[in-house]
Amino acid sequence: WDAVKAWFEGGPPASGAIDSRAGRISTFPGKGWATWRIYTSRMPKKRRPHVAWSSFAMPVALDPTTFGLRWNGELIRGKQTKCGHLVKLPEYYRLGENDGKLRWVPVRAEDVPAETGLSKVVFRRPPEPPSEPYVTPDDPRSCWKKPGPAAGPFKVRLGDGSVITYYWYRFADQPAFLNADLTQEERERVQSRVEKLHRYWTKDRRYLPPPETGKLASIDPALIVTPPPGLEVGYVPICTRQERE
Repeated sequence: WDAVKAWFEGGPPASGAIDSRAGRISTFPGKGWATWRIYTSRMPKKRRPHVAWSSFAMPVALDPTTFGLRWNGELIRGKQTKCGHLVKLPEYYRLGENDGKLRWVPVRAEDVPAETGLSKVVFRRPPEPPSEPYVTPDDPRSCWKKPGPAAGPFKVRLGDGSVITYYWYRFADQPAFLNADLTQEERERVQSRVEKLHRYWTKDRRYLPPPETGKLASIDPALIVTPPPGLEVGYVPICTRQERE
């Protein structure tokens, strides 16, 4: 904070790196529980039994900074996929005693009494109307059009099968800022600071220490876009439409 404040007031550029001495690493004791319940709408709140979660999944600390669940292999069906190892939670439960309390305890499909008819029940996906596109105002007098974008439209296809339309806006002229109750002078002050950040805080530098365990999360590569020539500093991509392909 102090380095950035001094930079904005005319001092040397701040590195943007987070000082690890000012951070704290939280650890996990390996405890936890789930609050899932199964009940009818007429059942009093005090009589709404919890699911006996601990009978098929136990919370664990895989290491001091990683929380996870250890599945009970007898009740959980697992499958290896390209996204990793996935598990399917139990489908059937019976109401009974568990740890001295009334709980919904999972049971195997082959142990479900035939007279209940539950094994023949199938929950199919309900019919849904075609998804309508998510759009932004098209009025030429709206904040989306006045003063409007500096470049676009551009389109990318996301991993979920949808198509995104986006434009590049000058940072201070993006719709959110035009509706942020700021004066023109205040918006230009923000614009000048953003341009400093874009020039000095480039994507090839390290701002946080690398993880000591595990892997960094990933995002859809289609969401990483490159600005057109000349708009590398002071401009941002703004989505205006999302639709099914």
